Amino acid sequence: MKQAKDVAPVEADQERVARQNAEREDELKRVPLQTIEKTRWPRNVRPISMKESDGLGIDNEGRLHWNGKPVEIIGRRLYLTGYQIFLASVVAIFTVVGGVGAAAQGWAAYHDWACRNKQPALLSCPSN
Repeated sequence: MKQAKDVAPVEADQERVARQNAEREDELKRVPLQTIEKTRWPRNVRPISMKESDGLGIDNEGRLHWNGKPVEIIGRRLYLTGYQIFLASVVAIFTVVGGVGAAAQGWAAYHDWACRNKQPALLSCPSN
């Protein structure tokens, strides 16, 4: 009878390990492992220790989580070259010009419609 009691905990441990392995395989299918390139790391960054690794997680889009919270990048600035600033300015100016042109076209279309349908118009309609 003593052997039966000893066998039950071993079987329970084997079932637990099998369940944990199956769960890990499912996790890896949902969120595959990412390849790491340490050559791109800054000099002041070190790998985490094994004791710290339990706090890290990754979702299926590759976003990093620490203790269940997403890791946010704060204070990241966008630096543009002079040529990029010039191009952005040109695009902004033409966007404003296009918006003004679209507004003028809309106003002209309304004015034409208002005059044809005897509706109020800001300017006087031409007489027929």
